[in-house]
Amino acid sequence: MLVQLKIDSVASISNDGERSMLLLREKDGERVLPIMMSTRRALTLSMRSKLSLPMPFAATTADTYNLLLKGFDVQVTRIQITGVRNGVVFCSIFAERDGVDFKLDFCPAPDALVIAATSLCPITIEEEILEAQYMHKSGENSFAININSLSKQMLEEALQQAVANENYEAASHLRDELAKRTASE
Repeated sequence: MLVQLKIDSVASISNDGERSMLLLREKDGERVLPIMMSTRRALTLSMRSKLSLPMPFAATTADTYNLLLKGFDVQVTRIQITGVRNGVVFCSIFAERDGVDFKLDFCPAPDALVIAATSLCPITIEEEILEAQYMHKSGENSFAININSLSKQMLEEALQQAVANENYEAASHLRDELAKRTASE
């Protein structure tokens, strides 16, 4: 079953302001899906989600793609989040031209979501993927995210922090995940 998502907000996750977490909220529910990306891209998405009409001119690369697609009578019909691997969220872009449907797979989520926000099409995800990836409340003011939604660099930073805080159980999990990713490279 497909669940529809909407762009909710942006949270900064790095001290240098370079990385952010875009939060997608279940349209008719409470679950929130975090997607890591550059702060610039996340803020562009947040801004785009608040606009009610597509841009009539190319202000961003996504606007350029959207205007080009419209020029060839291609309509983006939806973006579907299809999975997460090693900290990268992947999407499929569904489109239609002259009654013919087509799909582009393995698009990085930041790019696909900018296209969704620019073309004003829905963002969807399979129920089982959302259930596995959404942020769980882990305390009064804290949340937990699935470890596979973190990039290798973020895992390394989290490992350093866990060791510094003497949280050896978390450090062990992070070390194991890093070793697994290194072995698969």
